[in-house]
Amino acid sequence: MQHRILFQSLLICVITVCLSFPLQKSIDAKSIKDEVYSRVDETELRSKRATKNPGFFRTLFSVIYEQWNDTKNTFGTVNQLINDNFLPENEPVTETTTPNSNPNVTTTEAPYRITRTELNKILRRNLRGLQRLFQIELQDALKQSDQNYIEFRKNASREISKFL
Repeated sequence: MQHRILFQSLLICVITVCLSFPLQKSIDAKSIKDEVYSRVDETELRSKRATKNPGFFRTLFSVIYEQWNDTKNTFGTVNQLINDNFLPENEPVTETTTPNSNPNVTTTEAPYRITRTELNKILRRNLRGLQRLFQIELQDALKQSDQNYIEFRKNASREISKFL
């Protein structure tokens, strides 16, 4: 049994050596080519080393400037999109209603646009309603809090009186 394991190990070693020699020769041929290419790479590296990389502060300030510039451009674009959706204040709103003679024909109308004053009126009305709702909810919560406090005192006095 021991001789069999020894023989198998020896056979595996011999096969490995026989297969590794041709691979080693091909690797040596590749390494010669790699040396030639590495010499070319060294000259390229020298030329790359001659150019300086930007320093820490230059990189930092360039990133900050790019971020600021992108933010400014984005804000301008969003501002322009919002301004395009409002009608001018002095332009009168004209509504035309003409009946269609042909019911099969559909027409598309421009989207409804409002002025800034109309938007402010709507926002103020909504905010007043939210404020009123908040006040109602707050008063209900305070009343419930008072009731909870009274019930707590009753329960606490009952529980303490058991031990006295």
